Amino acid sequence: MRAWLAGAWTRATDLAGTRRGALVLVVAALVIFAVQSLGWPVAPGRDLSAYLVLYVDFWNGDPVLPWTMVNRTPVAPLVVGGILDLGNPAVVVAIAALLFAGTVLLYARTALRFGRGPAVLVSVALLLFPGFGILFHGLSGDVVFAAAFAVWTAIAVEAALRPGVWRFVLLGAATALLALIRPANQAFLVVGLLPLLLAAPWRVRLSRAVAFGVVAVALLAAWSTVNLVRYDDFTVARGGSASLPLFRAFTTDHIVGPENGPASRTLADAVERDLLGEEPYRSYGIDLERFFAEGSPRMHEDLISLSDRVWGWDSDYDHLGAAAWEGVRAHKWTYTRGVLGDFWEELSQPLFAGRKAPDADEAPPPAGPEPGSGSDALPTPSEGEPIPSEHMSAQLSTPDQSIREVWTSATEHHVVFDDPAKAAQQVVNDRRLGELYDAFPDHWWSPWLGLQMDRSSKLYPPPWLLLLVGAIAVAWRRPRHWWATLTPVLAGLAMLLATVMAVWAEPAYAVPVVPAFVLLAAVGLLGEKRERSDGAASTTSNATSTPFRSSR
Repeated sequence: MRAWLAGAWTRATDLAGTRRGALVLVVAALVIFAVQSLGWPVAPGRDLSAYLVLYVDFWNGDPVLPWTMVNRTPVAPLVVGGILDLGNPAVVVAIAALLFAGTVLLYARTALRFGRGPAVLVSVALLLFPGFGILFHGLSGDVVFAAAFAVWTAIAVEAALRPGVWRFVLLGAATALLALIRPANQAFLVVGLLPLLLAAPWRVRLSRAVAFGVVAVALLAAWSTVNLVRYDDFTVARGGSASLPLFRAFTTDHIVGPENGPASRTLADAVERDLLGEEPYRSYGIDLERFFAEGSPRMHEDLISLSDRVWGWDSDYDHLGAAAWEGVRAHKWTYTRGVLGDFWEELSQPLFAGRKAPDADEAPPPAGPEPGSGSDALPTPSEGEPIPSEHMSAQLSTPDQSIREVWTSATEHHVVFDDPAKAAQQVVNDRRLGELYDAFPDHWWSPWLGLQMDRSSKLYPPPWLLLLVGAIAVAWRRPRHWWATLTPVLAGLAMLLATVMAVWAEPAYAVPVVPAFVLLAAVGLLGEKRERSDGAASTTSNATSTPFRSSR
C-alpha cells in the first residue's frame, strides 16, 4: 500500500503544472460535482430570493423597490440572475459545475507557485471538501463570492511575490469587485496595507499603495454614484457603519433597550408610539419590554421600515445605529463575548446542505388555530418568532412611503401601492421571479446520499485546524515564500470578524475563504525549501525571500 501511494503521489506531482494535469483535475472536479448532485441537486441557495428581486427590478428605469436595490451590491444578483435567465436547467447545472471545477483549478494553479506538492495537496483537499461542494450546489451570492475570491487570491499572491504598480492596480480592481459582490467584503480593503509592508524604497511602497487605493476607491465611488443618481443615496450599500452592530445587538445579544441612553430612549418612544399599537404586535401582546428582550429578525425588519417612516429615508438609519452603539457600550462584555463566540463558530462549524425530499403524504400545517385551542386563539408564529410576520417589510420601504402593508387581522395583510403603474410592474416582476425559479433542475436525487455526504462534513478538518497546521508547519519548515499566503488568510479572517460584528455566525460565510487556509497548510507542509531548476521555479526567482525588510 505504501508503494502504491508513493507511486500515485509521484504520478500526481508529475502531472502538476502540465496541461494534461489541468485537464485531469477539471474532469475529476466535474465527476465529483455530478456525484454530489445525486444527493445535493443544484437548488436555490442562501438569500437567493433577495438577489433575484434586485435582478428583476434592476433593469427598470424606475425600480419598484428602491430599498432592495440600494441595500445590496449588484455583482452577485446580476451573475446568479443572469445564469437563471438562460432558462435551461441543464445549462444552470453546467455553469455551476464549471464554476466549481474552475475555482479548484485556479487554487491549484496558485499553489503551484510554491511547488508541485502544494498544488496536488490543495487540489485533493478542495475536491474532498464537502462544504465547498455544498456551496456550489446552492446557487446564490456565496457561489459568486467563492469563485471571485479564488481570482482575488491568485492576484494577491502574485502581487506579494512579484510586486509592481500594475499588479496592485489589478488587486485594487479585484478588491472592489469583492465588495460589489457582498457589502461585508469591504473589509478586504485592509489589503491596501500590503504594498506598505513589502520591502522597497518608501517612494515605491507609496506608489503601489496609491495605485491600489485609487482604483479600489474609484470603482466603489462609481457604484455609489449610480446609487446617488437612481436613488439619491451616495453609498456602496445602504446603512453602512452607522448601523453596523444593529442586527446582532438587537436579535442575537439582545442588548438594545431604552435604559442604554438618549438615542435608545428615543427609539423606544418611536417603537411604542408607532409600532406596538399596530398588528401583529397588538394582538400578540408585544409590549416594549418584550420587544427588546425578544428582538428577532422580523422585529429588526420593522425597525428598518420604522426608521424610514419616522426619521426619513435620508437619515440612513443614524438613529438606529446610535441606539445600537449605545447598547454595545453599555454591554461591552456581552457583545464582545458574542462576537468572539460566533467568530469561533465560523472557524469550527461545518456547512451542511440539509436537503430534504418533499413528502407527498405529509399534510400541510393548518392555517388556523390548533384543534382544541379555542376559536379565538392565535396561530403560533413560525421559526420560533414572537410574531407571524413583520408589520411592514423593509423591502417595501420607499422615500415617499408610497407602498404600505395593510393589516386586516392579526395574521392577514396585503400590500397597497399608491401608484397603479408600480403595482402593475410588481406583478410583472413577480412573474419574472417565477420564471427564474423554473430554471432550476427537477430530477431524481437521493436524500439518503445527501445525508451521508452531509455527515462527511464533520470529518473534514475545521478551518481553525487548517490554520493551526499551517502555522506550525510554516514555523517548523520555513518553506520559501510562505509569507505570500498570509494576505488571503488574514484578509479572510478580517472579513469574517467584520461579518460577525454585524450578524450571527453562518458557516456559508466562512466556506468561500477556507481554501486560503488550505493553501497556507499545504505550503507549510509541502512547500519547497530551495530553488527549483525547472521553469516553475523561474517564475518566482525574482521574489525576495525577506519581503518585509526595510530598504532605502
